[in-house]
Order: sequence, then C-alpha cells, then structure tokens
Amino acid sequence: MPDGLTHVMVGYISVNRQFQKGWLTLFLFGSLLPDLLLRGGRLFFTGHLQRDYFELYLVPLHTPFTSLFICLALSQLFHSSIRKKSFILLYSGCLLHFFLDFFQCTIDGFGLKVQSLGGYHWLFPISWFDLQFGIFWPEDAPYSLIILTPIVIWVYIKNKKGGAIGMDN
Repeated sequence: MPDGLTHVMVGYISVNRQFQKGWLTLFLFGSLLPDLLLRGGRLFFTGHLQRDYFELYLVPLHTPFTSLFICLALSQLFHSSIRKKSFILLYSGCLLHFFLDFFQCTIDGFGLKVQSLGGYHWLFPISWFDLQFGIFWPEDAPYSLIILTPIVIWVYIKNKKGGAIGMDN
C-alpha cells in the first residue's frame, strides 16, 4: 500500500491539526525521507553495471536505525532554538513511514512472516531479518488513494474552517 502519496496523505490526516504549516511540512518530509534515500539512490545507480552491488549499501538507508542518524544530521541545519523540535518532527515522520511499511507485503510472502533477507530490515544493524504484517502489496496504492483522497479533502476543509492549533517554540 504505501507509496509517497499515501505516506503524505496519512501523515496529513493524522497530524494536520497539531502543527502549523511549517512544522507540518517538516513532519511530512520525514514521512517521505526513507523512500527518498532508498529510491533516490537506486535512481543514481540505475545505469551502473554493479547496481545490484550498490543495492546492498542502499537498503540500510530504509531502516529506523539509519533514519535516526539522518534525521539528527538534517536537524543540525536548523537554528539551535528549533533543532530538537525539528529532529522530533522529522523522525516522527520516519516512524510513521515505517509503521505504514510494516503492513506491506514483499515478494517473498504475505501474512505475519519473518524473512531472512529481502523486504525491510527493522532491526538493522543487529539483524537482517524482516518482520512484516503483509496486508497490502506495493501495487495496491491506487486503491488506498480512492479512500484517502476524500478523507484528506474533508480534513483540509475542516482544518480551514477551524484553523491549525500550532506548536509553540
């Protein structure tokens, strides 16, 4: 189920009333960050003869452990007064991303399953095993958008009428 648009829509539905626009944008960027790193890296090495070899270096970029350090590094780009908050929002977005990915199936199987290699590696660098709940296939994203799009529109309209709560510094 999860793709970029689905991650953003679920993120918007879940936290839009809690944050002002700038903070919401940071959270939504965090919800896209693991896929941007993994898929972006794959695009970078598409034409390379050893692209399968480089895949082994890209897979750890889509793990909670590595995302922790990437969000920590990205938060250093912000002013010191908002660094902690920016880190929390970026990493919270990443955790939402991983939560949605937990429900996704990979090629090796479906249902609650532990795989030795392939899929997502939640416990990297401790283990390469993958635990997935396996309800949705990646190709099912258009079906989720049929449900999510009207919900996002409704939440957006409701938010415009009531206003955002905001997050104090």
